[in-house]
Amino acid sequence: MGGAIINWLRASWDTVRTSLWLIPAVMFFLGVALAVAALDFSIGWEEGRRLAKWIGSGDGDDSRNLISTLLSGVISMASIAFSVTVVALTLATNTYGSRLIRIFRSDRRTQLVLGTFVMTIVYLLLVLRALRGSAPAAEVPEVAVAGGSFLALASVFALLAFIQGVASLIAADEVVRRVRRELDAAISELPMLGAEAAPPAQADGRDQQWTKLRLPHEGYVQSVEYARIVRWAQRHDAVVRLDFRPGDFVVEGDRKVSITPPPPDPERARKQIKMFIVSGEQRTPTQDLEFAIRHLVEVAVRALSPGINDPFTAMAVIDRLRGALAKLAVRTLPARILTGSDGQVRVLRRVSDYAGAVDAALDQIRQAGSTMPSILIHMLEAIEGLADHIRTEEQRAALRRHAELVRDAARRDVREPQDQRDVERAYERALEALSALDVSAPDFRSRRPA
Repeated sequence: MGGAIINWLRASWDTVRTSLWLIPAVMFFLGVALAVAALDFSIGWEEGRRLAKWIGSGDGDDSRNLISTLLSGVISMASIAFSVTVVALTLATNTYGSRLIRIFRSDRRTQLVLGTFVMTIVYLLLVLRALRGSAPAAEVPEVAVAGGSFLALASVFALLAFIQGVASLIAADEVVRRVRRELDAAISELPMLGAEAAPPAQADGRDQQWTKLRLPHEGYVQSVEYARIVRWAQRHDAVVRLDFRPGDFVVEGDRKVSITPPPPDPERARKQIKMFIVSGEQRTPTQDLEFAIRHLVEVAVRALSPGINDPFTAMAVIDRLRGALAKLAVRTLPARILTGSDGQVRVLRRVSDYAGAVDAALDQIRQAGSTMPSILIHMLEAIEGLADHIRTEEQRAALRRHAELVRDAARRDVREPQDQRDVERAYERALEALSALDVSAPDFRSRRPA
């Protein structure tokens, strides 16, 4: 049960992290605490202890009028902020895709600005409730009133920052940068190439008898506790095969979990293993490396659509994808085979490899821009630039394959002979760069002699 809770928390953290309610909720209670503290601190505030004359707010009626005016102003600013947000997000999602909403929600600046409005409104409401209109100036909680003025001024600056952030959100480069930042975070969690030894090649049990178990829920696989499945398999002296990976969509009843040798009680085994697998309504980047890649690709594909026809945004996406693939080339991707502490194979799983990441990054952009020589040439230039970063023959083969696919697309869909020749020259440069690098050299950068 503990494993199931940890697994669920891990899968749910992304939803909490990208929500608009967490930080505003915290700042709601902060506003309550500030109001209580300010009102308590104002009790017994003597005339001679005033720090400055400007902190005075007159009698009770004057203070109530001031706080009421500030409260109305802050509520109006909050309304403006939400209205601007709706309009900007509508325009941006129509251009770059609905997944942009998730990037907007996860922005800390946006969450803090909304939290500032919530905190200020709550503070002003509580202070207004404590003010008595008939109170003389000596009984007015001047510190609390002055604090309300300060928070209202902070809300003005927050509104300016919010509008600036929303305005930049519409820009294509900013959208691409935010998505790429999430992709970089996912890549940085992988160990460096060579930091972990690959497990020895062993039989995967294909010739053995497998018992297939049903998956309990429909949805996207969000998280899998592989370490706990390994320990479970070791305790039962079994091998578990998972015919899915995080990010895949599964249907209730799919038989994508197999065990060998067959367990004596398959239903009990199914209930135990299902605790280590969490599925939900949406894909998350928790263990899904291709999630952010496909988000970037969606921006490029929409930019290449006939209704938008913006190849420059697609080129910017290709540049960001090249940077991500360069970083990924020096990282160790998850192994397909997991062994237990006894050294025996315990889990066989589907994983993302470098070739799959390159496919996710380039396939749809090539297909959408196959009639645009500028896009095809830019893709070949990106492949040429990646040649300096490859570390294995698998990476070289994946990039070479995509260079050939781009060349074939130009031969098939580009009608202008001169454009075809330009693509051919870019292909030859990319192929030369890929062939010149000796991935077997100790420093991975030695060039073969011409």
